[in-house]
Amino acid sequence: MKKTFYLTIICIALSLTLIATGCCKKTEPTPKKPTTAQEPIKKTEHETSLEGPYKEMRLKLGRIPFTNSVEMVKKHTAFLKYLEERLQVKSVTLELASDYASILDKLTEQKIDIAWLAAMTAIEARENPEIELLVKPVRYGLTTYRGIILARQDSGIRSLKDLKGKKFAWVEKDSATGYIFPYALLLESGIDPEKDFADQAFLKKHDNVVLGVLLGNYDAGACYDDARSTLKDKTKVNELTLLASTVDLPNEPLVAGKHLPAELIEQIKQALLSLNMNTPSGQRILKDLTDVEGFAPVNAQDYDYIAKVKSLLESKMDLSNK
Repeated sequence: MKKTFYLTIICIALSLTLIATGCCKKTEPTPKKPTTAQEPIKKTEHETSLEGPYKEMRLKLGRIPFTNSVEMVKKHTAFLKYLEERLQVKSVTLELASDYASILDKLTEQKIDIAWLAAMTAIEARENPEIELLVKPVRYGLTTYRGIILARQDSGIRSLKDLKGKKFAWVEKDSATGYIFPYALLLESGIDPEKDFADQAFLKKHDNVVLGVLLGNYDAGACYDDARSTLKDKTKVNELTLLASTVDLPNEPLVAGKHLPAELIEQIKQALLSLNMNTPSGQRILKDLTDVEGFAPVNAQDYDYIAKVKSLLESKMDLSNK
């Protein structure tokens, strides 16, 4: 009897233990399935404040670099931001190209919307029905500039006649100050670059010409008159000497592709004409744009003289090659 009683007690104890163990066991939470929904992209303060018909538009400004690409972006940041805010567009970004032919192609193919050209390229642009001239920059209070031929002070070269047998650096064949007009100057001085130079090179950018001459890689070179200001060490300018300069030439134009709405093109023009050094904000925006002090109206006739000289020079070169 006692034995049966003890067995009953043990069974009850074991049952209670099992029940307690079951109650204490934690239930593992069912893992949540990963969600594929993404957080909405937050708009910038500029984007949220946009109003008007062009608030979704992204514009591109094309330009040939006058210094390295990183510096180009830095130098244009404030300028592009100004255009964004004035035009009430989503963005205005910088698009660099290797040459002016590429710039014109990108503009007519609608890959860019605005272009900062060279004076020589204005001849093609003004004849293109898909392109509209906007403005030209003002530098040192002028809407004109000059091309120069320079050499090192210690080179012993004192005049254009001393360039015979020397190595010469150009920018590119479509450059008014980096080729066309300095070339004409040399011909007038009795120097035929094709016959009298030991070597010629096209360095693509004006600052490359300045640096090439400064480093002694070339005996002389042609560039626009304030290209020397692109040197980081301004004291190095004193190591260069000016051999000759061209006549005054009209500053290069900024243009727009006519694929843009006419109203927007007019707004771009007015935004540029309103930008000057008369206010602290204008000074801040313009300070990095290669001595640009503002913008002035431009018309196709401004480039008649350049077109005439280019045509005459090309005819002369064609005749000399026959």
